[in-house]
Amino acid sequence: MFHKPKVTPLSQIAPGGRCCMQRRLKTGRRMSGKTDLLSLFKKNYAYNGRILRDSNSRALKKRLAKAIVHMDALEKIGTPIIPYIAAWRIGGRDIWYEYTGAGLKKMLNCRAGDMLAEAFRNNLSRQYLYRKQVDSTLVSKRVLNKKQVEQARRYLRKLGEKSGKSEAIYQIDNGGDTFWMKDIALIESYPESEVVLSLGTLIDVTNEIRLEETLAETKDQLEKHKLSLENMLVKRTAELHDAQLEVVTRLVQAAEFRDDQTGWHNKRLSRYVSIIGKAYGLTKGANWLLYNAVPMHDIGKVGIPDAILLKQGPLTPEERDIIKTHCRLGHELLDGGKSQLLEIAKAIALTHHEQWDGSGYPAGISGADIPLAGRIAAICDVFDALTTERPYKEAWPLADAVAEIRRLRGTKFDPKVVDIFEENLVMIQRIHREYLEKERDGIRPASSDT
Repeated sequence: MFHKPKVTPLSQIAPGGRCCMQRRLKTGRRMSGKTDLLSLFKKNYAYNGRILRDSNSRALKKRLAKAIVHMDALEKIGTPIIPYIAAWRIGGRDIWYEYTGAGLKKMLNCRAGDMLAEAFRNNLSRQYLYRKQVDSTLVSKRVLNKKQVEQARRYLRKLGEKSGKSEAIYQIDNGGDTFWMKDIALIESYPESEVVLSLGTLIDVTNEIRLEETLAETKDQLEKHKLSLENMLVKRTAELHDAQLEVVTRLVQAAEFRDDQTGWHNKRLSRYVSIIGKAYGLTKGANWLLYNAVPMHDIGKVGIPDAILLKQGPLTPEERDIIKTHCRLGHELLDGGKSQLLEIAKAIALTHHEQWDGSGYPAGISGADIPLAGRIAAICDVFDALTTERPYKEAWPLADAVAEIRRLRGTKFDPKVVDIFEENLVMIQRIHREYLEKERDGIRPASSDT
């Protein structure tokens, strides 16, 4: 049940009753002498401040007297709000209390009113949280030492003098009992007396802050867990890449053994397509796939009989038709793979003999219907075949091979890819010479060669 608070009636404060008191507070006149108002407030409100005691303006004293009456009534209602009135000199550092109820004294475990300001400072913990006054939607959290806390409080007081309000949240440590108090105050300046009043209230927000800290800690743990999962994913992805490349290497080696090649053909091919792919505008990831997929372009040759695949002389028309089946054989061999790498390799294996004008094989598709990976691989495969020695032919001079690629622009090859090939010819020729020297020296390529 709500009990009506016991509030000291104004009729008991001064002779003449409530109206007299209100009239005298309104006019700011002294009641019967210099110390009458001070004595009455010391008696009825345990006043121990400075403003009523010192020579200050009537406006300041009147405002303070009214505020004390209202603050005392607020505390006696029994709300969880702790009212107070603080003051400081304009431009000064020291702060003192003009009014403190029982709630603030109990919170700070300090009965002496003139010691409350020091007690409040001494009980501020090292942690400090405040909300900027410029924009109440912005909350800034800091962990400060006591010196920094005091500097921040002075900064807030200066802001309060300009804005007329102050809002802060302090962590109080009172004999091992730690709690958070939200301080909301109305700031009023009285230049004629060089005094600033802070009419404030303290509200216990410990539960809210602890919840926020718990949420922050939980969020931090989730972020750490997320980072751990991401690291695991990166590691697992790298392992899958390594496993895919291992499978690719084994497949390519099997095809090379069948075709009696040294393996440098595929190494050069990877470098060629990587140069063209990058110049074409492929992403780093797409270019990585192209680089590692192109060595499987002739994987279907594992299904071609040795008598045809390893024949030294010219092939008959029937044998050429059988050789042409290596495109579909390679596609079927790589079909069913789930990775992007095998998907790109499958497309290259099937389409690297298709031609821009539709005269290629096995499907006779043309133009942009041919996958870009197949179009890039086609030019690089032909260039490398022309410029290297094979059992059935001599190597072409580089200039003749480039002229042949240029001649077939728009018929056999994608015009744009041919243009990019020519723009990067210096790099392509350097790679050709470098790898050809290794091949002539009888060096076998290693999996780490690039």
